[in-house]
Amino acid sequence: MKKLLQIVLISSLSLLCFSCYYDEIPEGLDTVITDDDVPEIPDTQVVSFSTEIQPILNQCTGCHAANINPDLREGNSYNALVPTYVTADDADNSRFYKYLPGKGHHDVGITLSVDEIALIKAWINQGAKDN
Repeated sequence: MKKLLQIVLISSLSLLCFSCYYDEIPEGLDTVITDDDVPEIPDTQVVSFSTEIQPILNQCTGCHAANINPDLREGNSYNALVPTYVTADDADNSRFYKYLPGKGHHDVGITLSVDEIALIKAWINQGAKDN
């Protein structure tokens, strides 16, 4: 019985130590985008939620669908984000902006580009309108 317990214990520890999903961090997921990297979009360029932001969010629906909040599927995303995760006119204090893939949400399989992050930031700072 002792021998069997030892084998089970050693096997369990081996699995625990050597069963990491990633041997290395996939390329691009170790990049941290800072606010200095994000270009400013002029206030005169109106950012549309339906035509510019939703296509970006569609990249995230593999995880953020009905089972993981916020639900970012088309038709649900705006109400799921505003006002719970998005503080209109204040991207820097919006939970959503702080944890975008590439900024604070890592190892999720995607990283948004600086241009995509800039669009989201501008949309929030322009009042996070459902347009």
